[in-house]
Amino acid sequence: MTRLDTRQRTEFRSSITHLGVSPLRDVAFGLAVGTAIPRSVTLHRLPREIIEIVPEYEGYEFILVRDDIVIIDPDTYEIVDVIPA
Repeated sequence: MTRLDTRQRTEFRSSITHLGVSPLRDVAFGLAVGTAIPRSVTLHRLPREIIEIVPEYEGYEFILVRDDIVIIDPDTYEIVDVIPA
């Protein structure tokens, strides 16, 4: 998991919040790195500002689960990181 400092976490969350993505509330999968999520879940493109904060996320997408930001590999639909609320 990526360790973000307080400023980075604030920027990260702000960038995601401005996208207006609706969070998922009830999911049938755990929020752990390596977990494959159902392919029926719609993934969202990470904004450029996020890639500038965490370049390792280039090529990944995300979903919101409740208040957590979940980074997903769009090829495998596996969770690669979870940014807790």
